[in-house]
Amino acid sequence: MAAADFTEPDPARAVHTVERALVDRLPAEQGDTLRARINLDAIEPGLRETLAGLRHEVDGTADAGNALCSAIAARIADQQAAPLSAA
Repeated sequence: MAAADFTEPDPARAVHTVERALVDRLPAEQGDTLRARINLDAIEPGLRETLAGLRHEVDGTADAGNALCSAIAARIADQQAAPLSAA
């Protein structure tokens, strides 16, 4: 089972690079919004996951274990963003 060790490549670095390039090429309002989101992700990467979990709580679409899932997703986002902040 040689394929058992295969892992999919993580597109996060490529997406990060493309987003950074887009900031200066988008119309001013969209570029400013994207820049703010990128900067916020750098400061608090798990915030987007946390807000998504809260949004599900508010609109009633969250399941009983959603708080734990949101916390785990936020933590994973924090861990994955650490190498991107060095780029």
